[in-house]
Amino acid sequence: MESERGSSSSEATSGLSKWAGRIARHPRGVAQGIGFALLAIIVLQNFESTSVDVLFWTVSELPKLVLIFLAMIIGALGWEVLRRTWLR
Repeated sequence: MESERGSSSSEATSGLSKWAGRIARHPRGVAQGIGFALLAIIVLQNFESTSVDVLFWTVSELPKLVLIFLAMIIGALGWEVLRRTWLR
């Protein structure tokens, strides 16, 4: 019985070392996989529609995901404009 327990723990250790070896050989792939998983979580959580009120302008039934992407694009464009004006 003891030999079975010893072999199963050594198998688990060898399986873990195989994964550690794969991670060490492909760190970029692991990072991309984690990034893709996080992106999928963000997308799946933000399908709910919402309305936006800005002064007299109202947009109704717009998915939160679209709002997030619009905010990212506006922020990136604003940053690029500021960066280019600071470099002159």
